[in-house]
Order: sequence, then structure tokens, then C-alpha cells
Amino acid sequence: MIAGAQLYPLLSPLVNQRVYPMVVPEASIKNTPYIVWQVISDVPENTIDGYTGHEWVRVQIDVYDKSYDACVQLSHDVVATINNSIKTTDYYGTEQLYENEARLFRQSIDIGLWQTTPTTL
Repeated sequence: MIAGAQLYPLLSPLVNQRVYPMVVPEASIKNTPYIVWQVISDVPENTIDGYTGHEWVRVQIDVYDKSYDACVQLSHDVVATINNSIKTTDYYGTEQLYENEARLFRQSIDIGLWQTTPTTL
């Protein structure tokens, strides 16, 4: 299953279905909290027969909220939810940021997980 298909059903209950791939819709920027995710790298699994359709992907999950404390708590909830629900994951850490233009707190979470592409090459 690809990363988004794994993450969306897990994370959407935490933010009232406001989980977006790569970019939050402009009309939703002030409607917090929300989560934006993106695959930042992948390492395909290859065998002597070629590409297997499996990839270790590194995913950046950004959590946004108006309140610092709420943003930190949501970040912890995201990590715990993923850790408890996806069998094989690596947690690489979290970075705290502030988005001046949007006036929102942001926690940037970096994780690794396996995905299987829907079709092989």
C-alpha cells in the first residue's frame, strides 16, 4: 500500500479529515489543526529479478496549529498513532518551526516506512 493510503485513514481522525498531500488548499490555511505530508525520498527494493514494487520511503509529516502546546500534543499523537498502527516504521525525529506569514506553529515529523506500489515497472 502506498504511503498516503496508509497515513490518511490513521491521521485524518486526529484533525477532522484535514490531511493533505504536499500542499494545504489556500482556503484551508487558517482552518487548523491540519496535517500535510510528503514523501521526501525512497529506496526501491531490488532483487536479481529486478524491482519488487516495494520501497522504503522517508516521509515528512507537518502538523500545523495556532497554539504551540496544541501543535506539540498533536505531533506526539501523530507519532504514537503511526507507531501503534504501522508494523514497520522508523521515527527520525521532530523539528519545531513557526510559520510567520500564516502565523501558525508547525511540527515537522520525519518517519520511514515501507510502501508497495500499486503496479510494478
